[in-house]
Amino acid sequence: MKCPRCGSEIKDGRLFCEKCGEEIRIVQDFEPEMEVNMEGNISIEDEISMEENLSADDILSDDTEKSGTEPWRSGVLQKIGKRVSLLTVRQRMIMAVVLVLLLSAVLGLAVAGVQHFSADYQYDKALEYINKKDYVKACSYAERAVELEPGNVEYLVRLAGCFSAMGNEEETIELCLRIIGMDESNEAAYKRLISIYEKRKEYDIINELLLSCGNEQIVNQYPGFIAKPPEFSFKGGVYNETLSLKMLANTQGTIYYTVDGSKPDESGLVYSSPVFLESGQYDIRAVFINSYGVESDETQEHYFVDVTVPEAPLVSPEEGEYSRPTIISVEVPEDYTVYYTTDGTLPTADSIQYTGPFPMPVGVNTFRFVSYSAAGVAGVETQVRYSLNLHAALSIEAAKNKLLFELVNAGIIQDMSGSVKTGSGHNVYGYKYAVTVDGTDYYLYREYYEDDAGNRAGTGTDYVVSIMEGQCYKAVQAAKETSAAGAAVQGDGGKLPDEPETSAKEASEENADAKDKGPWSTLILQDINSGSIPE
Repeated sequence: MKCPRCGSEIKDGRLFCEKCGEEIRIVQDFEPEMEVNMEGNISIEDEISMEENLSADDILSDDTEKSGTEPWRSGVLQKIGKRVSLLTVRQRMIMAVVLVLLLSAVLGLAVAGVQHFSADYQYDKALEYINKKDYVKACSYAERAVELEPGNVEYLVRLAGCFSAMGNEEETIELCLRIIGMDESNEAAYKRLISIYEKRKEYDIINELLLSCGNEQIVNQYPGFIAKPPEFSFKGGVYNETLSLKMLANTQGTIYYTVDGSKPDESGLVYSSPVFLESGQYDIRAVFINSYGVESDETQEHYFVDVTVPEAPLVSPEEGEYSRPTIISVEVPEDYTVYYTTDGTLPTADSIQYTGPFPMPVGVNTFRFVSYSAAGVAGVETQVRYSLNLHAALSIEAAKNKLLFELVNAGIIQDMSGSVKTGSGHNVYGYKYAVTVDGTDYYLYREYYEDDAGNRAGTGTDYVVSIMEGQCYKAVQAAKETSAAGAAVQGDGGKLPDEPETSAKEASEENADAKDKGPWSTLILQDINSGSIPE
């Protein structure tokens, strides 16, 4: 066979020219009447084979067209077109399936991702496996839920339950303590901890755990594990009666105590009934040991019991009527204190304290005296009634006006209202009590300076006015050059004109002042003008 292009000889079996490279086409002649039969007998496989063996150039080349095989070519093209159309549908179907699979995979990955970062999903899966008693998987999901929301107590409780079910005690303890730190009212956490510690017989730790719990409802569920300090029925202090001291424990166990201040232990006294405290001092210390051998903190109280009742105070002079200034005194035993009142009420430890002799007030007055022991025990009362009538020619008010007149004449004050040369205030003269000097009875007045705001302060000067003739003198104490002795009050409670009632403290200070100044015989009278001693 020769090449149709260059004319070179082509070896048998060759499909192209070795010289010019022309492809050799071998086309069988077909009879027209066989075309229809061929078309009917060509299978899909044959069509595919033809399609594979014929290139597009072969199908559309002019040579083929000129070969006189037009009808055959047309049929082949129709078959190939159908095949091409059929392959396109299948490819589309395959691509659709592939796309669906890809979308499903992407969607699955997205869902898995969402679930991986969803604490609720992880927690629900944990519950699912807990119900199946598969605690390993449940723990894995619960841990992931806690990782996503570390502050969620509910997740922590479930995780602790998984650890507990798996027997991981240390992890359970650590997690439960963490839960209690976030929620001290979480009963589940306390229950698991106490269960573990009880199994280990670590009762001291249970006691500490419950004592630190601020939820009484939880604490009350485990009373046997707690060792609270004993409670005493009386607080420490001073008592004037015998005490029946009870010691109370919170649960079953034993109370050990001492009364001398020594440390209580199991070798000490065992409390079984109230301890009677009579007169004396007691330093009581006690501890409680519960049935698990856990020892409580210590309770300690100090008691001073004095059941001695003081006797009634001895007051002189005797009650009655008097016409001359008189001193009232009380005999006070050692370690006792005397309090008194002048308004008829029963004295208490808040009343006026007697600190020394004081002048009897003018008028009718009732005094009530009571002694108190160091333990605060009140004794028997002494009540006296005095009536002091000086039979004076001048009343207290008239004598005061006489004094003011003399002070104006002496230039000490500017007018009868007590105005002074310096300052915007004025002097005030208040009656204090009656005194006797060299056999003559006087009213004693104390000088005060009062500013415009009403504030009053003593000047340290006292004056006396004779109750019969009205002579006025300055009175000084011989030893200290100060005011006349005596610090008692008149029937009105010793208050100065427009002055507040004398307090118990002020009265006590005045009584002390009277005690320091001694008897009236030490008073020295001086002339108001010259300061010399009158003849």
